[in-house]
Amino acid sequence: MPEAPVSLFEDDRRISRHDILRWWESRRFSYNLRIGAVGVVTWLLVEIAGSAAVKPGVDFEEPIVMIFGPIFYGIGANLFYTLGWMIDTALYKGQPRRMLYKTGLIFSMILTALPGAWAVIAWLITIYTGKKLD
Repeated sequence: MPEAPVSLFEDDRRISRHDILRWWESRRFSYNLRIGAVGVVTWLLVEIAGSAAVKPGVDFEEPIVMIFGPIFYGIGANLFYTLGWMIDTALYKGQPRRMLYKTGLIFSMILTALPGAWAVIAWLITIYTGKKLD
């Protein structure tokens, strides 16, 4: 009876660079979903909380940035994701660097959330001071 294939996540044997590339690429969709979900929440926070923090007629963020920013950000996030597996295969150690993936994912999620966090902070400042931002 043939042996069942072992997941790259659980396998302790050395694997090829190509296998490491496949390991990373098998996680790209999940990475994009997570970053995309944080991005949607961030976009909404900037739109809602940011708009509440500024005077009428003032944009918290330029509308063109709100439209095209997420597209360019998504492209950039995927370029950096690709850099992750490039580093992993260039510094080949026989196994995918799970910590590199996890660290990159967490960093990307925090970076994606920063504009939304700033919008909420700005809104809270306006509530505290009673003055809207210019």
